[in-house]
Amino acid sequence: MPDNACAGVDVGGTFTDVVVHGLGRPRAVKVPTTPENPADGVRNGILAAAPESDLRVLSHGSTTATNAVLERNIARTVLVTTAGFRDVLRIARQDRPALYDLTATRPEHLVADDAVVTVRERVDARGEEIVPLDDAEVERVVAEVRALEPESIAVSLLFSYAREDHERRLCAALERLGVPITRSSALLPEFREYERASTCVLNAAVAPVMEKYLRELANRIPGPSISIMTSSGGTTSIEYASTAPVHTLLSGPAAGVVAAGATGEAAGHPDAIAFDMGGTSTDVCLIRDGVPEVSTSSQIAGLPFKTPAVGIHTVGAGGGSIAWIDAGGALRVGPQSAGAVPGPACYGRGGTRPTVTDAHCALGHLAPERALGGELHLDVSRAHRALESLPGSAGGAHGVLSVVRATMARALRRVSTERGVSPSGLALIAYGGAGPLHATALARELGCSVVVVPPAPGVLSAVGLLLAPPRYEASRTVMVDAREDLSAQWVELRTEARQELQKQGVDGPLVLSRVVDARYARQSHELRISVPEDEDLASLLHEAHRKAYGYAMPEEPVRVVTMRVVAQGDPVLHLPPKDWDQGPVEDKPDREIGVDGQLVRAQVISRAALRHGDEITGPALIEQSDTTTLLAPGDKAVVDEFGNLVVRCHG
Repeated sequence: MPDNACAGVDVGGTFTDVVVHGLGRPRAVKVPTTPENPADGVRNGILAAAPESDLRVLSHGSTTATNAVLERNIARTVLVTTAGFRDVLRIARQDRPALYDLTATRPEHLVADDAVVTVRERVDARGEEIVPLDDAEVERVVAEVRALEPESIAVSLLFSYAREDHERRLCAALERLGVPITRSSALLPEFREYERASTCVLNAAVAPVMEKYLRELANRIPGPSISIMTSSGGTTSIEYASTAPVHTLLSGPAAGVVAAGATGEAAGHPDAIAFDMGGTSTDVCLIRDGVPEVSTSSQIAGLPFKTPAVGIHTVGAGGGSIAWIDAGGALRVGPQSAGAVPGPACYGRGGTRPTVTDAHCALGHLAPERALGGELHLDVSRAHRALESLPGSAGGAHGVLSVVRATMARALRRVSTERGVSPSGLALIAYGGAGPLHATALARELGCSVVVVPPAPGVLSAVGLLLAPPRYEASRTVMVDAREDLSAQWVELRTEARQELQKQGVDGPLVLSRVVDARYARQSHELRISVPEDEDLASLLHEAHRKAYGYAMPEEPVRVVTMRVVAQGDPVLHLPPKDWDQGPVEDKPDREIGVDGQLVRAQVISRAALRHGDEITGPALIEQSDTTTLLAPGDKAVVDEFGNLVVRCHG
């Protein structure tokens, strides 16, 4: 067997997707996720795709930390913070989740009010000690924390990013309690006390859960070298992910966006929008020059975290989204979902409420004779009955699709036009089980230049795991004028980033890039800016500010708030796999379908029959095991050398 076999494994709520490369043609396998122990599903998928002894590398996208937060399956966590800041998590930023909603409530934070221990100590924003931390205070804190019987501890002192010795002393003393400890000055040495404390607590709360899962994973699959996908679009070692699991909160969606960027670049469209529509939600992300945008301000379940994460915007619009009538008599679709069970009405599993999938089924977009998931056959009559429960004014199946597409179009504009980026210069990379059914309609509405559907859109996140490079971002808040000499700080950050990846076992050359968070002196929020060598920081901010807001203020002093160095190693794969095994070629009869309120006769094509250079003109349905691509009348699709469907949309 080849010694370069590798696997990408993405664990979803319903299915665990496995893509294997290096054993002949690329292989894709879907197996049921095993929620009670996701490692079992991972092992089952690998055994179904290839013997585990043949694998050299396993790159894994994990939802363990995400689900732990969403389901509140977390460790009993104690927060240790500076005296006077006991309520830092509760006070937050004093903003309202919904400005005009009198019943809006904040999400419950992860630390109980009586599980916060305060410390008599203080340093200022420059790192100068104001209140010393004495040994007696350290012992008092240890005793108070011990009495709370924590399963995990978060230590986040005020201004510890400027001076970390107080946190170090406390953590050293707390180690005798024998539970995981998260130190904020190591995890996130950046300013803004609320966001840093929230990030620190999120990490501490899921650390025991993640450590247990990853240990189980390593025991179940002992052969390959295992790496874990992070929210930033890179991978990290299993050891680092165990101690800093907050970096994995957007693991799965980030992998899909990485693959979308590589797909667009391979197809000749490096500027694009990733469009991932699944059963419950839709994720979108802007991609420039083949690289997804990275943000340092994200949320999960309303709780902020400031670790690097791809800039994904999510809306509650998926195949299982339920259509309903609001109090004003208007048709709405989502965010409620029928889920996998009972699922859409056409699944025949007890669902009776109309969904987006029922609309597609009723319009003939989904073939009843096709077996979904290997065993599920669609019931068209149930789909029609569910849609008939809506009033005639709703517009039936066409109305449902129009409304859900309006929701997704708003999300796509959120990451494009609302940021000053014209969709006319962007490709729409469509993936997920439902994405290719809606992509051409959305591209026409937004004015996108082209739609690209990869050869295996239903498992693209698993593909992204093999395309993601090992990545580490070293950061430090500095709060200095842009004219100051920052060479010493750059050297320190480069050294830290390089050493961390080397410690994780990353061999070979590293690509090091510089980034700053900068703003004008009298502003309160920053822009993230790439900094090439020998470039003037002030000029870079002026240009970034002009692109973001339409104007610059060159007379204003520029502040460098946070400096960053991003180190990246070589990914497992540099290009998306091609020559996929799409299964047997099937002859499919034409059928009548509904498109844009009209009935048309569409050709039905098996994707397995398509080869490089083939052209298809709509109306057409291109069917494959994991999705269906819908082409409206006049749409023209061409198969490129990577097996992508590149669609130019009519109108």
